[in-house]
Amino acid sequence: MSTPSGRDRWFLSYFPMNTSAGITSPLAPLFITELLAGGIIDYSIYVIVSSIASVLGLMVWGNLSDRLGKRRMFVIIGFVSLAVTSVLLAISFNTAYFISISFLSGFFGSAATPVSSILIMELTERRDWAMKISKFSQYNSYGNIAGVVFASVFTAFFPKVSLLRYLYLFAVIFYLISAVLGYRYIPESTVKINRDEVPIRTFSIIQRVRYLPSQIIHFNFHFKDLASDLKFIIIGFMIMMTGFQLFFVAFPIMLRTLAISASVYFIIFLGNYIFGAITYGFSGQIALRYGNRRVTTFAVMTRMFIFPFTIALVALLQTHRPFLFVGLLLVYSVLGALWSFISVGTGTLVSNLSKPEERGRVSGTYNAVQSFGAVLGSALTGVIVTGIGYYADFLIASIVVGIGLFIFLKEKSK
Repeated sequence: MSTPSGRDRWFLSYFPMNTSAGITSPLAPLFITELLAGGIIDYSIYVIVSSIASVLGLMVWGNLSDRLGKRRMFVIIGFVSLAVTSVLLAISFNTAYFISISFLSGFFGSAATPVSSILIMELTERRDWAMKISKFSQYNSYGNIAGVVFASVFTAFFPKVSLLRYLYLFAVIFYLISAVLGYRYIPESTVKINRDEVPIRTFSIIQRVRYLPSQIIHFNFHFKDLASDLKFIIIGFMIMMTGFQLFFVAFPIMLRTLAISASVYFIIFLGNYIFGAITYGFSGQIALRYGNRRVTTFAVMTRMFIFPFTIALVALLQTHRPFLFVGLLLVYSVLGALWSFISVGTGTLVSNLSKPEERGRVSGTYNAVQSFGAVLGSALTGVIVTGIGYYADFLIASIVVGIGLFIFLKEKSK
């Protein structure tokens, strides 16, 4: 990993924060089910509440940062808030308390998110935006991977369930390191960027937690005046996001029903993170070479196949634990790799089909419906799994994604 230098060294302040995210994002479903005796409904509610809190926080902190013309103070607020709420999460005594604190964490912690992308652009020449943001995202992914590795090693040496609380306390340390580094290295920009002028394809969205995009920068929602091609793409993608969430919210809870150890659980997540980070490095070039719509279609169809394939994998290998572990690791790794093609391909397609003067508005619409699809899928997951089980949920996820892809493909423009 190359080390940022000069004006880019403030990127490193986000590395410890993302290390904490790599620890806590996979930890949440484990914590809810193992320590708090919760189930799929509780985890679904947690995902919905955290998602809504993050969106509200992104809107509030992003707009407040623009009005005050300040950037660094909001990053510090985000880091410190995440540290404080991680302490509160560590002492959780029931799911209602855990979910309530998660709302606060999502809202206040999101102060650090919209500022980072804008700050990069305000400190960089326009021609270098994509390169700098790609570099920043790369360091973020390294931090996520480091966090999952840490959690996997910790749970291997300390497998007792009650010790999972200490992972949140380790996350506190990393968040505070980020706050110190941010205070020291994050500069205050003199040039201010209007975020509504930024094309959506500038940003790579990493599906880090499977809840919502982590780099929402546009908040204006407008749909009725969009061209029909864009409407098909955006509605189709919203439905696909609903289907994706039906799988990804249920999957970690299903892993615990298979009595997989906590260490193996984190290793499965590690494969997803690593392969997602790798493919982000070249997904843009692949989409450029073969076409955004074609690449997105291939990636989505592969996911549609993998969802029901997971059912067969568990059914056939449930009594062969080593092979089941390898199979689930490969499944989740491939799913992580595919997301970069879906995200980059769809985001670029939406941007290319938008008029230059409308990209901010279209980006707001795209982010809004994508977020709605993610929340809807999370809400439906608990109901479906509780009513008819995990396998039915995975099949329904594949069908819903297929419906979304059908609508998505009604767009004929290249």
